Amino acid sequence: MKFRTILPFLIVTLLFLSGCTSPRKAAQEQFGDEQVTTFYLVRHAEKDYGDDPILIEKGIKRAERLKEVLKNVDLAAVYSTNTKRTQSTAKPTADDHGLKTISYQPRLLRELSGKLRSLYRGKVVLIVGHSNTTPAMANYLTNSDEHPRFDERDYTNLYIVTLPRIGTPDVQKLRY
Repeated sequence: MKFRTILPFLIVTLLFLSGCTSPRKAAQEQFGDEQVTTFYLVRHAEKDYGDDPILIEKGIKRAERLKEVLKNVDLAAVYSTNTKRTQSTAKPTADDHGLKTISYQPRLLRELSGKLRSLYRGKVVLIVGHSNTTPAMANYLTNSDEHPRFDERDYTNLYIVTLPRIGTPDVQKLRY
């Protein structure tokens, strides 16, 4: 039974290692484009201090870097909490893709994850959150508890959550 669970992941991994350019492309080749949903999850970039702080110069540069990282990704939507730091992190990428940033309530992550899984089946979505909500969203999307809160000083995490229609979800933990 365990082999059946990991078989789709092994096939996707082998396709990836054999020359596919991304885990998403490998999953698409195996399961078909409409059956793979991908979420890019990031914490907001470096911020100032205060109740609703803005991004500092380093954070503005990181938000621009995120835009470049996702330049060739076919995003269907960009989501962000309604704070200056998350909205400012999401804006360059959303603008570059001709999308409006959709605000979400961080207290309703479980409900949002279910909505996003069905609403964007087979598509790609960027979600900008916080040190606690970003890993929590990864956990809700994958029905796990494997992803702990980020360190408050760490702004570099980029999770790629891939949800095939059949098989086990995958989370790639990257830095940007």
